[in-house]
Amino acid sequence: MMEIQHANIIKDFAKETKEILQDNLVAEYLFGSCARNEQPELSDIDILIIVKHFDSEIRGKLSDLSSEYSVEKNILLSSVIKDIQIWEKNRKYNTLFYQEVTRDGIKLS
Repeated sequence: MMEIQHANIIKDFAKETKEILQDNLVAEYLFGSCARNEQPELSDIDILIIVKHFDSEIRGKLSDLSSEYSVEKNILLSSVIKDIQIWEKNRKYNTLFYQEVTRDGIKLS
């Protein structure tokens, strides 16, 4: 079972991401070792954020949010942002990243 501290961090981050992106948010997934419950002590939290439209403003806001969480919570939170077109290409070509997220990922929103 995931440490409750991590669960709360993930829940809060997903909520704030949703507030920032609003209707632009398609989905959020926890993936990687944390989603598989295999995280070593110093593991990061990996979150995939799929959006309808992606630009430098969105990148900046989400990068700032990830950095804020990393500093305040003393844990590395890595967000991977993909627009829906790129995510669909990942699906079409069944990339390793797509396979990992669909196999082990936990949908957050």
